[in-house]
Amino acid sequence: MIWHIFKKDVRLLWPMALAVVVTAALCAVRTTMLGYFDQPPVLDRLTAILPYLVYLGIAIVAVSVVHQEALSGPEEDWLTRPIRRSDLAWSKVLFMLLMVNLPLLLIDVAQQVALHFPLSVSVEVAVCRALVVVFVFSLPGLVLGVVTRSLIDAFVFGIAAAIGFMFLVLLATSVVNPGVFGIGNQAGMIWISIWAAGLVTIIGAATTLAFQYSARRTRLARGIGLAVVLVAMSTLAALPKTLTLRIQESLWGSANSGGITLRFNPAYQYASSEMAGAGAYGNGAIVPAAVVAARAVEMARIGKQMGSIRLPVSLSGLPSGDVLIADRAAVRIVSMSGNVLYEGAGACTRGISGVGSACMDNTLHMLAGAIEGSDTPSEQRLYLPISLYERIKNDPVRVEIMYALTRLVPQPSQTIAAIGGQRSLPEMGSCATRMDDDADEIQLGCLTNVDVPFCTNVVLEDPQTNKRNPAFHLCRPNYGPVHREGFEDAVSHSSLSIPFLDRSGLAHYPVGSAAIARARIILTVFDPVAHFRTTVAIPNIRLGDWQMPADSGS
Repeated sequence: MIWHIFKKDVRLLWPMALAVVVTAALCAVRTTMLGYFDQPPVLDRLTAILPYLVYLGIAIVAVSVVHQEALSGPEEDWLTRPIRRSDLAWSKVLFMLLMVNLPLLLIDVAQQVALHFPLSVSVEVAVCRALVVVFVFSLPGLVLGVVTRSLIDAFVFGIAAAIGFMFLVLLATSVVNPGVFGIGNQAGMIWISIWAAGLVTIIGAATTLAFQYSARRTRLARGIGLAVVLVAMSTLAALPKTLTLRIQESLWGSANSGGITLRFNPAYQYASSEMAGAGAYGNGAIVPAAVVAARAVEMARIGKQMGSIRLPVSLSGLPSGDVLIADRAAVRIVSMSGNVLYEGAGACTRGISGVGSACMDNTLHMLAGAIEGSDTPSEQRLYLPISLYERIKNDPVRVEIMYALTRLVPQPSQTIAAIGGQRSLPEMGSCATRMDDDADEIQLGCLTNVDVPFCTNVVLEDPQTNKRNPAFHLCRPNYGPVHREGFEDAVSHSSLSIPFLDRSGLAHYPVGSAAIARARIILTVFDPVAHFRTTVAIPNIRLGDWQMPADSGS
């Protein structure tokens, strides 16, 4: 009976399914036509909505196929026919898989192969993306179908639910301590929250489908569905960060510091002020003075609500060229009498009107020096609630900083010509370079079917003189088993602008306009090899002595 119902739905709904598949194919063509640099911009803007039309189409098809035998009314004739409700449910699932999700998977594979990505990787990426589409769009679309009677009913119910959830989000961010959502995000581990929320959604959606097909109690089924969405949103936003860290560490296995040590080093002196220069947008345009002033006002406002200190630290035992990053840096402040005054991994401030927040994590990112065996100086910035800081800044306290650290090692460097280069780069995909329209930056654009590298060091070099411009060191941790930057398309676009000319005259680059024609870009990718914990203890310190200079007047 499943197959008979499936064939009947195909005869009725194949034009709708075909429209979704054709739109997905247009998305793939769009990515190929835009190329490495998203050109021409008009095409990019006009077709940016296509991926979202695909997702909307998937939901509409899912709702429509369920409505062929609607569940929310008592007058449907299928109730009097000898059809098992499980057969009816599985026929709808089969329709979505074979008529929508499978064709989308094949389009993804074809797109990647056409761009010369390996077939094995292309299939793996396409399957991962297909699973995401099934669980995020197809399955919730079926749930929406079983609790409504028509497309109009589905749209009204969906929009009303979305408005309600937006109100709850605004209420939560206004009432709940913003630190619950914004401190200690541990970017590389965010996949755990996403997968946990996805698991809640899958289980809840399957439960709602089974309940409605078996009991046909629409109001209760709607309540279950809304509760599932609420729990999934709460899991995504507020899963305890310490729990995600423990889960990630259990997946890593045994820790190994490899002789790497961190210590407080009061002998290291940092500059009392930082050089200020003209800001620039990503396209190289100078930021207007009004915008710079507004940013300064905002930073001053944040500074009045948050105590900021920076402690000099020294790193030893890290091999030359390696990188050490802190996935979490939690601080405990204890009074001389032994009372715990504070524990946390950062601080948050409220927006001007009490809505929204700005959060700052305690972070640490260190690159080992070129001299093997030498200590690497750096500084640990700590952000504290201003009320606490003002109360204890002149008192002697004990400070303990508990780190969860990751060590990364460099892979063999790759090069590409600064202008007109085009080649495949390991872990970055197929890449090309060009000079921007203002002739002051080199643009590096890549098409990739996986996520951007964990950490990348980018430098512009003149091979004739061996001069190099200051390096860009970019890190976007991702410890998840599936490395994807986005799921709008099987192939994503990443870009980087590398300046070689400062039109404001504040900076002068060793590799400038005269040498740019023969220059090359050197890229070094860093991969994680070890994870471990360590603690830096400072037995007696006055926090006010280490206040950041920018805040000294607050």
